[in-house]
Amino acid sequence: MNRLAVFGAVAIAVLAIGIGALFLRSLSPSGSVAGVTISNYAFHPSTVTIRAGTTLQWTNMDTVAHTVTMGSHDDMMDSVDSGPMGHMATFSYKFMEPGTYAYHCDPHPYMTGTVVVTA
Repeated sequence: MNRLAVFGAVAIAVLAIGIGALFLRSLSPSGSVAGVTISNYAFHPSTVTIRAGTTLQWTNMDTVAHTVTMGSHDDMMDSVDSGPMGHMATFSYKFMEPGTYAYHCDPHPYMTGTVVVTA
């Protein structure tokens, strides 16, 4: 096997392990931290259900900047906006009140997500 093929296989394995670790982190049994990944111009999962008091962390896996901006693109909430997040940047927000929270990426308004916070 040539060196390029070995390097490619190792790179794919490292990427898979990293994405798997982010996914497992989103399933935290303590319920205190959950995660959403941003990849291929989408939030994954697009809808997440968490308990009040849980911190949600978004991680940008894309090479372009994205934001996490609460509210719809036409009706933004002033209180929560990550600002531009580059590749591998994270943004965290602790949801204290039950409710349903819509969010989007400001530069890419078709990128939307929902956080459902239960008591």
